[in-house]
Amino acid sequence: MSAVIPFHAGGAALAAKAQGDNRVAPRRRMLKAGIIAYNGRYATLPCMVRDMSATGARLRLSGSVGAPDTFELIIELDGLEANCEVVWRRDQDVGVRFVSAPRRVAPKRTQVINALTPAQAPSLRRKPIT
Repeated sequence: MSAVIPFHAGGAALAAKAQGDNRVAPRRRMLKAGIIAYNGRYATLPCMVRDMSATGARLRLSGSVGAPDTFELIIELDGLEANCEVVWRRDQDVGVRFVSAPRRVAPKRTQVINALTPAQAPSLRRKPIT
């Protein structure tokens, strides 16, 4: 018999707990480019950071090369570096825990996003609506 979990803002976290999810800290969903660095940063692999918490992250690898058991995760956009240890592997996804607290460094890149106001937004109409 399955447990009934009431719906509220933290319903996803409760549902995950009921299914055996043992996370200590809540995750934040994201889609950021990351770099897996190992062998003294002489070897690197690109990855996507799919979600992150204060204690770990879920990474998606591209290609057929797998990540080593321990490595350094670098997120250039945020200026974040963390020593990681692989906890689980599933297809192209890898779950890692941070061995030590992530370090903040100067960002290597910056992201520039300009919001479009309605006056600047492109229109696909040939004639204005009258």
